[in-house]
Amino acid sequence: MSRELPEWIAEHDNQAIPTRVKVRVFDRAGGRCAACTLAIVGGLRPAYDHIQAFINGGSHRESNLQLLCVPCHALKTKTDVAEKSVIYRKRAKHIGAFAPRQKIQSAGFRKAAPQRTASRPLERRS
Repeated sequence: MSRELPEWIAEHDNQAIPTRVKVRVFDRAGGRCAACTLAIVGGLRPAYDHIQAFINGGSHRESNLQLLCVPCHALKTKTDVAEKSVIYRKRAKHIGAFAPRQKIQSAGFRKAAPQRTASRPLERRS
């Protein structure tokens, strides 16, 4: 008979995940990465990831955490950031806050002074 523990919910966004919660997430996953299913032992380090990304509206709670290996976590983070970017642009466009990018007009480059070459030698002054 196992006793039921209350779910951990962060008090604020920057709160670190307690060790006891990491142990429960690790045990729940059976010590395997949720993406590639490799056993996380030895040199393969664990990463505790939000299933629904925190930057995309996910909650900072135990039920939204999963166990990933560090390489899989890096890939998932990259896709989460790309997804956030797409959502942000669509939302900004929808509410009319998106200004189209304007090409910057510069003055251009000044015309260089004529160069002296072998076919056009310097003029001698007397």
